[in-house]
Amino acid sequence: MEVAMVDFASLGQETIGIWNRNADFWDERMGEGNEFHKFLIEPTQLKLLSLQAGERVLDIGCGNGQFVRKMASLGADVLGVDAAPGMIEHARRRTSTDTDYAGSVQFDVVDATDEAAMVALGAGEFDSVVCTMALMDISSITPIASAARLLLKPSGRMVFSVMHPCFNSTQGFRQTLEREENDGELTERVSVQVTRYIEPHTHKGLAMVGQPLPQNYFHRPISALLGVFFAVGFVVDAIKEPVFPEDLPDDDKLGWLMYKDIPPVLSVRLVNLHR
Repeated sequence: MEVAMVDFASLGQETIGIWNRNADFWDERMGEGNEFHKFLIEPTQLKLLSLQAGERVLDIGCGNGQFVRKMASLGADVLGVDAAPGMIEHARRRTSTDTDYAGSVQFDVVDATDEAAMVALGAGEFDSVVCTMALMDISSITPIASAARLLLKPSGRMVFSVMHPCFNSTQGFRQTLEREENDGELTERVSVQVTRYIEPHTHKGLAMVGQPLPQNYFHRPISALLGVFFAVGFVVDAIKEPVFPEDLPDDDKLGWLMYKDIPPVLSVRLVNLHR
C-alpha cells in the first residue's frame, strides 16, 4: 500500500485549524457523548480494550476528553492527546471539575501525524493505544500506525473506531427511505447507497449541523485502512460492527437510529504480530 493512497499530508495543518475553530461548538454539543457514543462507540471500545486497573493508555485524537475520563474512571492511567489546542483546553476544563477517578488523567497537545512527537510520549510504555472516531478526521495515518507499534508494550493492543468505511464514509454516500403499499398495508424501508468506495479520497462535511466550519473527511476503504497497520506488523485480533438497539425510537426517518441492520461504525482491535 503506497503512502500516497492513504495519507493527505498537504491538508494536515488546515485540518487541525478547522478542528481548533470548531472546538467550542463541538464541546458544547458533544458534552459527555451523544447517542453514537452511548449506544455504539463507548460500549464497543471498552469491550475490545478489556481494560485492567493500573494499565497505561494513550488516547489519540481525544477531543474534549470524554472517553479519557471514562477509561480513568475504570482505573486506567490515561494520556489524552489532540492536535487542536482548543480541544485540549476543553478536555482539561471538563476534567478539572470531576477528579473522582480510580486511575489518572493527563492531556497534551500533540499532532498525531508527527511520528517523532508521538514516540517521544514513551516508547514501549503503553498497554493500549486507543483512537475513538478520529482516524477518518486525520490527514495522515501512516505515522500513527508506525508510532503505535513503538509506543505499545509487546503484549499491548490498539483499538480504534471509525465511521464505517462501507456504509457511512464516502462522498457518494446516500441514505434513502422507500414506502410501499401491499394489500392495503404501508411499509417503509431504509437503505444506504454508496459510490466511490474503493478509492481513498477526501471531502468536506458537517459532523454536526451548525458547526462553524465544515471539516475534512478522509475516506479509506477497509483494505487501505487496515493495510497501513498490517505494513508495520499489526494483525486484527477482533472486529465489531455495532448497530442501534431495536427498541430505540427515532423521530428522524433517515436518522441512523432507524438503521437497525446497517452498522454506522466499525471498531477494530489490533495486536503486534511479532510480540
